[in-house]
Amino acid sequence: MIETESAARRTWENSRHGWIPVQLFERNEIMPTKNGKKADEQESAGHLEQEKESLLDMLSNVNLNAELLRLGQGDREDINATTNRLLNRCKAVEVVVNTPRNSEQTKALTNVNSLIDGAVNKIQEDLRNSKDMVKRMLNACSPDQPDGPIDQRFQSQVIECTADDQKKIRRRLANIITQIERAQRTCVPSF
Repeated sequence: MIETESAARRTWENSRHGWIPVQLFERNEIMPTKNGKKADEQESAGHLEQEKESLLDMLSNVNLNAELLRLGQGDREDINATTNRLLNRCKAVEVVVNTPRNSEQTKALTNVNSLIDGAVNKIQEDLRNSKDMVKRMLNACSPDQPDGPIDQRFQSQVIECTADDQKKIRRRLANIITQIERAQRTCVPSF
């Protein structure tokens, strides 16, 4: 144990991972402060998660590409087989970032996810109204710069989520809108 003069004093301790900062407390307790390293690792994992989502999105949209529809049957089958193989490989990789939450934040995240899932389930029934609903949800996530009306009920739930969860929710909603717009361009016949 190390005796300290002040709780605010910092020192360094040698560990098997190298020198790490140690917070010293007046009660002769030593507590490693790995917040900086932990935050960096969480940020890296978050980037990996975003990259995986981006890859899955691109691979999923290969089949919707208008140029692909103009290719011969054999070429399309080869491209689809390669795309499916890559999709399966990406889906086999699981990136998990555990966000610490209290019970209220967990409940709010569950409610937000069910509202989003409800909007996604309605997409096949009514594409246009579903897109408007998802846009209102996205606007609720950015109250400083809304691009139209806001879903107040959704906003009240999002506010109760952690900051990391709010970023993921915003990203998920933006991806859903992008997919809806892509589907609208693909499904609308051009004469």
